[in-house]
Amino acid sequence: MTELLTSTQMRALEDRAMASGRVTGLALMERAGQGVVDAIFAAWPQFQTSGGQAVVLCGPGNNGGDGFVVARLLAGWGWEVTVCATGPSVTRDAQTMRGAWKGAVIGTADLDWPQMQVASLVIDAMFGIGLSRDIAPGIWGLLEMAQAVDCKLVAVDILSGICSDSGRVRSIGGYVDRSADLTVTFERPKLGHHLGAGAELSGHLYVVPLGLEREISALLRESGESVVDLTSVSPLDLSKSEGHKFDYGHALIVSGGHGQAGAARLSARAALRVGA
Repeated sequence: MTELLTSTQMRALEDRAMASGRVTGLALMERAGQGVVDAIFAAWPQFQTSGGQAVVLCGPGNNGGDGFVVARLLAGWGWEVTVCATGPSVTRDAQTMRGAWKGAVIGTADLDWPQMQVASLVIDAMFGIGLSRDIAPGIWGLLEMAQAVDCKLVAVDILSGICSDSGRVRSIGGYVDRSADLTVTFERPKLGHHLGAGAELSGHLYVVPLGLEREISALLRESGESVVDLTSVSPLDLSKSEGHKFDYGHALIVSGGHGQAGAARLSARAALRVGA
């Protein structure tokens, strides 16, 4: 069984761990950034020995803070790193990690094709699970630019512009049509990695532990609704992006009478969700 978490639940886990004094926000951010780098080297071992040029896209929140950690660690491995920020860092931890980077930070308007064309790796640490609004073309266009030059695109938590709770795209004027090469999330997959467009655009999913098992166990004991069972069937296999409608099976739901149809409604919605 795999537990899938909502963005609210993930933040609650982190808040509970920090409130207990077991860990600080900066320590969690450091673990997250290290986990992203470890996942990159696991996916492409040649990057650990050969180095290269990387572009790290950092947003204003803690996802961006993770990005600054990744930038610093890659630079420590000998990479030439360009950090591009969508704006000022707005959380205390992200501000601290931005200061720890110590290198130059350019704006999105200053990132041009030549810098992307020489990059082996682009890290999307713009919004992650903190997305709260539709992103502008100037933001998702950076992801499109990375894919156009055919470098490796790595999403921190989830590709920016995808809702981590529903998997739907939240962008203005379009969006990328190819998946990330790698998505690195923390502790547990999120709903958006397995629903809607998120299931098709997350690419290979790598889950990094942050040391929050105690908090997860407590959360699951408190609320059975925290757990969603992920079956062995891949969401990609159930996509209706192609094929005939009868390729996805049939479901017959037999309901009770008035006031007794709740379970039947849930079953019918689930059947529709997986393509029946």
